[in-house]
Amino acid sequence: MSKTLFPNRLDIVRTANDIDRLLIEILRENGRAIGRDFADRTQLSEASISRRLASLEESKLVRVRGYIDLQDSGCNAASFIRFSTKDSPDSIAQALAQRPHFYRVATVADQREIIALVAVANPSMLLEEIDAVLALHPDLVIEHCSAIADIIPPFEARKKIDPPAKDPLGKLNTTRRSQVNADIIHTLQCDYRVTVTQIAGDAKLSSPSASAKLLEVIKMGNIRQLVVVDPHFMARSICAQLRISVRGKIKKLAQKMGDTFKNDWVFLCLDSEQIFLEIAVADEADLHRYQQEISKIAGVTSVACSQYSSVFKQDFDWNSRTT
Repeated sequence: MSKTLFPNRLDIVRTANDIDRLLIEILRENGRAIGRDFADRTQLSEASISRRLASLEESKLVRVRGYIDLQDSGCNAASFIRFSTKDSPDSIAQALAQRPHFYRVATVADQREIIALVAVANPSMLLEEIDAVLALHPDLVIEHCSAIADIIPPFEARKKIDPPAKDPLGKLNTTRRSQVNADIIHTLQCDYRVTVTQIAGDAKLSSPSASAKLLEVIKMGNIRQLVVVDPHFMARSICAQLRISVRGKIKKLAQKMGDTFKNDWVFLCLDSEQIFLEIAVADEADLHRYQQEISKIAGVTSVACSQYSSVFKQDFDWNSRTT
């Protein structure tokens, strides 16, 4: 198998070294870690750390973003759709990637197929979005559609179950306050390491107020850090989707897979009793090992694999200002 391509990204000029991997580990522990947090563990100066992080961000090898659950974003209808076409899958996938409600778009190796994740506010809007795509691309055929009931993101972005916190500001949840929270969450989705100064400017707050609001939003737990790492940078050249059919307690099985494959994405499709696992692996042997490991889990009945030939879009920002 050839490696998965990312047409919309720059070519990877190097792979991660030990320092890069340690920086990523620290970011997964605390997405807003500051210079001395890195310096204490890497033995590098804060200036060196700052330059290295800026370089990784600018080259899009490592990015820290804010992740919120689909339902919290206002997206109550989401599906994985598998299209087939007689036309060029790459050109259609490129077009689908431009649509704001498409968050995952990839072509399948050795097939004239496209896999896409669509997320919108409600089922009616989902049907409208699909109809619009089919009208623009008459050659497209829907081979399968799986409604997504829940998503387990990589481990650092999973919601922590804590007792409800008291209002840190001791104020009523006014319309103005709710809007400010929504604005900050939207900003964190784009850049979880955004400065307090920038938040203050965007939300028209004083720096002390912006700092307090930022702390409040993060403590609420609705938004968590997500470290987005280019798989090629981590020497993972193959990206794939595993479609896992199960019987029994699907949520428990999905959680077990999430705990086993901590850096990968797990999607639950209750209507079809399937779990979709999106993974990035080093090579074919690694991919085969994943499949074998999953097939041995009690309750798993089958594991099908679709290797991606190209990934045109792989996003998590559900494009909503809703808290």
